[in-house]
Amino acid sequence: MTIEDIISQFNTTPFLFIGSGITRRYLNLPDWKGLLEYFARVIDDNSFAYSAYENEARVLECKAGIMPKIAELIQRDFDRKWFSTPDMRTVENEALEQIKNHGLSPFKAEVAAYIKRCTIREPSYEDEINKLSQISEKSIAGVITTNYDSFLEETLPGFTKYVGQAQLIFSSIQGIAEIYKIHGSVEDPGSIVINETDYVKFDSKSAYLAAKLMTIFMEYPIIFMGYSISDVNVQNIIKSIVNCLGEEQIKTLEDRFVFVEYKRDMVGAEVSPYIIMVDNKPLGMRKVALGDFMLLYCAMEGKKAKLPVKILRRFKQELYNYTITNIPTANLRVAALEDDRVADEELVLAIGKVSDLGLKGLSGIDSNEWYRNIVIGDLDFSADELLEYAYPKVLKQNSGRLPVNKYLSEAAREFPECKKLAERQDFDTIISATIKRNRGCLGNYISVKQIWKQEKHSLEKATRLMSHLEEGKIDVEELEEVLQELFENDVNLLQNADPHIRTNIRRLIMIYDYLKWGK
Repeated sequence: MTIEDIISQFNTTPFLFIGSGITRRYLNLPDWKGLLEYFARVIDDNSFAYSAYENEARVLECKAGIMPKIAELIQRDFDRKWFSTPDMRTVENEALEQIKNHGLSPFKAEVAAYIKRCTIREPSYEDEINKLSQISEKSIAGVITTNYDSFLEETLPGFTKYVGQAQLIFSSIQGIAEIYKIHGSVEDPGSIVINETDYVKFDSKSAYLAAKLMTIFMEYPIIFMGYSISDVNVQNIIKSIVNCLGEEQIKTLEDRFVFVEYKRDMVGAEVSPYIIMVDNKPLGMRKVALGDFMLLYCAMEGKKAKLPVKILRRFKQELYNYTITNIPTANLRVAALEDDRVADEELVLAIGKVSDLGLKGLSGIDSNEWYRNIVIGDLDFSADELLEYAYPKVLKQNSGRLPVNKYLSEAAREFPECKKLAERQDFDTIISATIKRNRGCLGNYISVKQIWKQEKHSLEKATRLMSHLEEGKIDVEELEEVLQELFENDVNLLQNADPHIRTNIRRLIMIYDYLKWGK
């Protein structure tokens, strides 16, 4: 079996689980031990500095393993010396302010600064880096990493980044075109998971993280890169996932877990089965041994999503936001789905540029959106496009009455039919004969502002009374402020309001449109 055979069997594009081996290769950065060795020597410049901390850790209780304990001991001494030794300080003003006023550990601040200083792309691997960036467009679903550096977000354009366990747990992740930096980032030194306290806290929330990542592990192939198969980070994450699954579910993971083992001088690639034990549960996977990651990237290029993954993520996010908030956005228009005249099979979701698809979708704009746009201008279409494509249908829905003066004033072209409609709609035709006969209900009210101040607790009464004012008593700026406030409080007010209130507000928008643009 070849790498190409493995990738071709994937049901979808894979997630990458990336460790420090990748950035050691591409950025010449140290591994965890190398990083701690450097900071041990900063504290005490001798060749046994790290060994002294290692020996001390071996006789202590290690709640999260020996490496986090060593990091905790080094951080203890480093922070103490840093505060009393100005020459140790290399961080910039922002980090200094965080240390001084927000309790940031000098050790973590200096770790982040050191990684940034030492980040130098290795020229000999430039082709590999460029290939990784290229295939990220359609062949990588997302990335999980324990690395702190910024290599991935700089190499995978358009991917959304989540830093730290808390941000990942409490965010509405979409599971595509995303980077999960579960151990923190150099851009936020306080988020870095490196010492025993950090790891104990991280492990205490591992069940929440596992629940968040469960869908990804069950739906996507996972390729582990830049790790040792015995790496504690990988083992713990896999353990958290596997402990939530039954035997049949664990079995389904075997064909989707691929572990990449780097062998420096190896020519070509070798594929073999591999089994690891997770709490006495065997978990099978495929192991790929190689010395050239270009072989892997070229094989991954054979499995492509139909659309760029960042576009798919954007679409999922827009649809998710609409589902949660019921508020359309500039990139997602939802019209008349509750109309029983529209059969389920007629519903269409379309992805594309507004210039390609948007004009066709204009016929889906309903009268609520047409009226609302008069006030807050939230439709991403020009006046010409609205008058040409949306106007005919919206007019039919409104029995031949419609505010059009704003659109006519902004249009670059002539629209004779719309202009005739506007000329037939003056203040007297907008206001019904019934309203004219009942102006006595106004009492002492003489302005929009006065009515709104006194009656806004009753939206039906306030909007009804305003429409009873004579034309000369309606200040268009006051009316504009009221209408804008209404839509700020509820952008879907026309959709959600009772019929009487909706009628009142539409009438006020007709008056507003006439007074501001029609006279």
